[in-house]
Amino acid sequence: MEIPARHPRKGDCIIRERTNTLGRVKVLVDYPDLGVSRRPEYLDELVDCKTSMPIRLQDPPSAMLQMPVAVPQVPSWQDARQALLALRLGQSTAETVRGLSVGLSEVDEACQWALDRAGSGQLSFLLLVSRYGMGKSHALAHLRLRARERSMATGTVVLDGVSTTLCRPLGLISALSHSIEFPEAIASDGLPQRLAGLVRTGTVNRLQTAGAATLFQSLAPLSGDHVDDPDKWETVEDYLSLEVSAAQAGHRLGVHLPPLNANRLVERPGRATDLLHEWAQACTATGARGGLTIVLDEADVDYGNCWRTGSELEQRSALLEAARQMAETGPRGGSYARLVVALAITPGVCEPDPVEELTNTLGRHARTVALRELSEHEMTELGSKVCRLYCQAYEVSEDQAGRMEGLVSDALSTLSRGAELRNPRKFIRLLLEKLDAAYA
Repeated sequence: MEIPARHPRKGDCIIRERTNTLGRVKVLVDYPDLGVSRRPEYLDELVDCKTSMPIRLQDPPSAMLQMPVAVPQVPSWQDARQALLALRLGQSTAETVRGLSVGLSEVDEACQWALDRAGSGQLSFLLLVSRYGMGKSHALAHLRLRARERSMATGTVVLDGVSTTLCRPLGLISALSHSIEFPEAIASDGLPQRLAGLVRTGTVNRLQTAGAATLFQSLAPLSGDHVDDPDKWETVEDYLSLEVSAAQAGHRLGVHLPPLNANRLVERPGRATDLLHEWAQACTATGARGGLTIVLDEADVDYGNCWRTGSELEQRSALLEAARQMAETGPRGGSYARLVVALAITPGVCEPDPVEELTNTLGRHARTVALRELSEHEMTELGSKVCRLYCQAYEVSEDQAGRMEGLVSDALSTLSRGAELRNPRKFIRLLLEKLDAAYA
């Protein structure tokens, strides 16, 4: 049995089976958006998705037909050139991260551990540690890819050490709110747009069902008129990202909104972790049933800022402690959170060592992976993959590509005479320079 239906409070569902009960008919249903399977519901509480009429098992509604959407075809050379541009900047695109991965078995195992824990509702931390240019950004891209395969939303925050820093916990929420991306979604479809959909359709209670009670209370007073007015919904987004206060937003919208920000310094680390939990559970209620993976890149830049006040250092320590306490409480203690937080950091950027601080504070809830140096064979394999990508980007023929193997060897030999023998970032940049010179 597979009958599409809708619960007035919990949203769209699929009727799978009728149970043997006396009196009111009870059925087992799946809630795809909530990631819930075979939950018992009374049939008379469910309605047809199209007509909002009662469901009859003897005459079920037909499945909703989805019209095919024509997706414009992007030339393969265009994706390849974008990937090469990212490599020159020391980054990896989502489309090529798997094809360019070499020697990531330990990283993949750690990603599997963190994602498995998150799937069971346990907050998990992943620390990727290496010196400059050894593949931290690529490992983070690999984590994002694995998370999207698990139907998780992903959000990336670059810690600049000034405006976006662990020492200002609520600033992370502001940076994260507009960076969340959903798996298999168009570029403009982020969490604010999906929350607007809940308000427009009157299904905000999905947030409460998923465990995002604070966001539910924040959006419950709103109506479709607030969504349809661009200025009003922009105010809502500013309110959710903590850029305007609840009083200011409520005055502009004509409703009463609960405060999300925290005025007292001592309350901010705990409030930040609570809101991270809210964002993760909101993702499960809006299509990313696996939850949320947050990537904090350039953590060494954040820790390398030596001009910290005592108050800022206390805020960072309190934030890490609040996150550890949430992980310690776990699903049984009411802290159910399908959430992974990953940090990339270079060891020894300051004293005390940030890696030690993170591992000591987060304890068993964190997995630390020290990225190893690639072997000569692995570096050669990486060079060959970059060359194939270069051929695809600039349509180099097989006859012309015959010299590329020699260019890979030349780049490795040049790098071996330097201080860092097998630095993947420097190797890729040097190889691309040689390819440009040979095929310009």
